[in-house]
Amino acid sequence: MKSKGASILKKAERAYRNREFAEAIRLLEPQVFIYRQNPKFYYLLGMACIRTGDFAGAYSYLKRAEQLDPQNLEVKVAVAVVHLKRYETEQSIRYWLEILDEDPHNSFARKGLEELKKRADPEGIEELFDSGKVFRLLPSPGFYLPRMGKWILGILVLLIVGGLGYKYGSSILKRESVRPEILSIQLEKGASLVDPTSRSRYMLTQKEISESFQRIKELLHDYRDTEARVEMNRLLLSNASRDVKEKVRALLPYLREPTFLTLNSSVSYQEVMKDPNLYEGCYVRWKGRVTNLRISEKEITFDLLVGYQDQRVLEGIVPVTLRFSAKVDPSFAYEVLGEILLKGNSIQLRGVSLHELGI
Repeated sequence: MKSKGASILKKAERAYRNREFAEAIRLLEPQVFIYRQNPKFYYLLGMACIRTGDFAGAYSYLKRAEQLDPQNLEVKVAVAVVHLKRYETEQSIRYWLEILDEDPHNSFARKGLEELKKRADPEGIEELFDSGKVFRLLPSPGFYLPRMGKWILGILVLLIVGGLGYKYGSSILKRESVRPEILSIQLEKGASLVDPTSRSRYMLTQKEISESFQRIKELLHDYRDTEARVEMNRLLLSNASRDVKEKVRALLPYLREPTFLTLNSSVSYQEVMKDPNLYEGCYVRWKGRVTNLRISEKEITFDLLVGYQDQRVLEGIVPVTLRFSAKVDPSFAYEVLGEILLKGNSIQLRGVSLHELGI
């Protein structure tokens, strides 16, 4: 059992270093009983929770890590940030000062105090977290190369060793950067792109269909997946020909599930409700309060009162389903990252992640 546990911990460390934070959490959470006395385990799990925006979980795990290893400065740095998220600024300051007593040159504690001087009000603290600048106050997950980067690096090494030189290596990098697997999906030249018998939601011209298809590929290349999905939906619900729609469906697998770190912008609830069909399959991050919470062995469901996080304006009510374990308390406000699903004329969210907003 120990060797298996050690192997899982190493896999989780590798996943965390590779920025696969949800995978690290998936590997670690079932092992809580085995590692109940291991501060490194709780630190890693807490840091992965921070990186996915689950500050409620991060608080529990990091406090346990601190309990087991009260002198660990990296743990204290992380706990200070979690207190800041909870608007417990006095606690954050206390931790940062304790860290500087032990290590006067600690850059994370110094940056934390500097940031708090600039933005001590709740709006400023929220902007610090929403913008991702808060990660400057935390140790990096570590150096890593994405899988494609490792592949390219290996190719370059072989080229250099083989005497082909930098010129050819740089040309490979240039060709790789345009994702040839997407560029290879082309509309047939000279073919009619319009189905003349169709009476669809969106009636487009030959030129509009061609331009929309090209724009989808450009957006995918730039990893602007939400905009790409909207254009895909428009074509799939249009009078485009069957061949065009088949090519659009061939591009669907290139869409990626985002995290709070990668989904920097989100379509508003009001915009989605103008034409929900355009946004099916898109990911959004909406804030609000939780009601009608139901927890079963397989899932958590609740209604998100969108826009009601400050209990002032209710924009709408959206059913949310989570198929992962999470701490949800109706007393708090949350930001939910989820995929829009259509059910008749209404929308639902398949929750991907959520985090508690400041109390």
